[in-house]
Amino acid sequence: MNNKTFDESMAEFISTLPFGFASTAILKTAFTHKSFLNEPGALGFAALECNERLEFFGDAILSAAISETLYRMFPAVNEGELTRLRARLVNRRALAETAKAMKLGKYLLLGKGERASNGRENTAILAGVFEAFIAAVYFERGHDLTASYVASLFSASIEQAQGGQGHFDYKPALQELVQSLYKQAPKYVLINETGASHKKTFEVEVVINGLRQGRGVAGSKKEAEQMAAKEALERLKGHT
Repeated sequence: MNNKTFDESMAEFISTLPFGFASTAILKTAFTHKSFLNEPGALGFAALECNERLEFFGDAILSAAISETLYRMFPAVNEGELTRLRARLVNRRALAETAKAMKLGKYLLLGKGERASNGRENTAILAGVFEAFIAAVYFERGHDLTASYVASLFSASIEQAQGGQGHFDYKPALQELVQSLYKQAPKYVLINETGASHKKTFEVEVVINGLRQGRGVAGSKKEAEQMAAKEALERLKGHT
């Protein structure tokens, strides 16, 4: 991808936003995955860097913006429940879904290997580019607009997370069901752990009554356990 093509793509993307960007330079960084830096085409991008530093900053901005929104929206909710609500919203799976809805994968600059392995649909890559994009919005438009924009992006998810069974309710629900059926607790087993120390991926299985009933893959052990518990719940409820 050359500069002209990328700039045209960025113009298209910016047209989908409720605000503009004075420069596409920071967006160029936000959409650049580290795998692209080794590509021959990367030489045409002056002072190019990958989005990992923006991703780091965007993670903090998202957490703060969601925390502020929840604090203002639910004045009667205690600290523990606010923390649970935030965890349902700011996790790799949820951020990747938001990135998909915004079609961020379409604009990613990826290396050949990541393109071949369907990197535009990769949960970790999508969550990362979303975090980097939010950091770019912050640096371009400041705190107030960014906080307002994040709140608008997550408004439906906040309402959904506040009512009904959320992502972080699966483990206790499974515990209760397994105790009632087998008089024992489910066992979570770490099957695999890959990636750099700051960006690990965990694969967890849940074993119930000696059988593997669920599997989860995520960026933290707790989230992987929740995903495994969800799968096990669905399987057990289908046979009870």
